[in-house]
Amino acid sequence: MGNSQEKLPLRKTQSVPDTQNLSINEDFKRNKSRFSNRLFKFGSSKDLSRTKISSNGKVTDETDKAQWNVPWSEALFLPDFPVRGDAEEQDYVVIETLAKGAYGNVQKVQKEDEKRFYAMKILEKQQIIDENAIQQCKDEAAIQSMLGDHPFIVKIREYWQSKEHLYIVLDYVPHGDLFSLWTFHTKFPERLVRIYIAQMGMVLDHLHNSGVIYRDVKMENILFDPQGNVQLIDFGLAKWLQKTQRTRTVCGTLQYMAPEVLAMWVYDHAVDWWSLGILMYAMLCGKYPVDGAKDHKDMAKHLADCDFLMPGTISDDAQDVVNKLLTKNPLKRLTDLNTFQHLPFFENLNFTSLIERKITPMDVVPRDFFPMTGLSWAPFVADSEEEKNFQGFDGTNCVWNLPEDTVPVFV
Repeated sequence: MGNSQEKLPLRKTQSVPDTQNLSINEDFKRNKSRFSNRLFKFGSSKDLSRTKISSNGKVTDETDKAQWNVPWSEALFLPDFPVRGDAEEQDYVVIETLAKGAYGNVQKVQKEDEKRFYAMKILEKQQIIDENAIQQCKDEAAIQSMLGDHPFIVKIREYWQSKEHLYIVLDYVPHGDLFSLWTFHTKFPERLVRIYIAQMGMVLDHLHNSGVIYRDVKMENILFDPQGNVQLIDFGLAKWLQKTQRTRTVCGTLQYMAPEVLAMWVYDHAVDWWSLGILMYAMLCGKYPVDGAKDHKDMAKHLADCDFLMPGTISDDAQDVVNKLLTKNPLKRLTDLNTFQHLPFFENLNFTSLIERKITPMDVVPRDFFPMTGLSWAPFVADSEEEKNFQGFDGTNCVWNLPEDTVPVFV
């Protein structure tokens, strides 16, 4: 994606990232997570042969002939998703559809007793079961709920299940998103990119230190708060992963995938820092370093020939950050926040003030740079004093100050 425009001359002198190429692992066989088939209180998937479903939909474990009074479709998501009713039974009023996803829609809802708007993900349980994504949904809810107190992550407020759906309630953030802003402006000034890349670097450091790999850094997953600060959403591909561990699932968005993911090798948290480099390149240049590809193998071939050179109008300090993030060898890639924040590009930026939101994007660009506006609260409600001015008004006892020959038309 990105906007086509005339190419600017490339800088002539600069360091080039390590161009080590990773060959495709043709013998790769996807190993399912040891948690992917785990059932509620039935042990691992090897026990499924001893588990039966009766005609009334109840689950029976043949190992001890115990009869569980929990429907199969509910037991699969317990204890992470407690059983409740649908959205209306929980006093949520659906306002409109905000987005459509792989397993359901995101709705704008209002909590009746609070008069506040929220975003609610309503997911189809049967589709999740069919696609073996049960643990994925559990991880998404647990990770975002536990780590959502970070100032740059959208907070999950609650989640539960009904007979047919999963419900995840998040803060409603209607102030625009990074992709729309990038599409509107084509590219950003370095002073703004500096703040956004620093904020995302702090988010990734927080996730990684908490034992989580995100795997889906991209513009579409970055919303804005009222001051233009980043608000990371969509933890659907996030996974619990300690720093000493590795994983190998090929997932994410092609243009943001690290070489080791595309090559189907085992990988770790370094893939998120690679995606941050792609994000920085796109924001500065107005385009992605590599055009789209049909699949991960095709993208890997394109990536092998890319040197990530940016136009000469980009500063050497900015190019240096991109080079360190887009180093193809993950062992040599920049993945440390302390080293990251002491690079010359961030020399005059106070990271403590940034995370405390004493410095915001609104401080470095004109206010009209952000064309998106919105409020996360319900429309204005008059207080008791103001309501006195309208007492007795029922629509019929008002005086119309119109000329005598005027015929009102009601529409």
